[in-house]
Amino acid sequence: MHMRVVSMKIKSEMVEGFKSASAPGIEKLLSEPGVVSTALLQQVDAPSHFLFIEAYSSLDAYSEHLKSDCYLEWQKEVANLLDEAAESVEYTPIYPPEDAWVDESVQGLEKEA
Repeated sequence: MHMRVVSMKIKSEMVEGFKSASAPGIEKLLSEPGVVSTALLQQVDAPSHFLFIEAYSSLDAYSEHLKSDCYLEWQKEVANLLDEAAESVEYTPIYPPEDAWVDESVQGLEKEA
């Protein structure tokens, strides 16, 4: 399991553009092999601050994501929206434990038939 938390500060006038640019990329990300889960969070008391929480099945899966069209296109689209450099930190899952994470449908949610 490879997990990262990416902290980003967006120019205040570009927040809505960042959210609009990120949603389609997240949908594509979730369909990539080895992507277990992801979430994009916006800080309530500082709306220009965002966190990506990402879980990959392995470091190799994460490395492949960084070369994917999905990531490269998104990176190009949001680069000018950043107010400062993003900070990316690797984490180890404690709870749920690593073997409890699943790599099934979007964030473990089953689509209803």
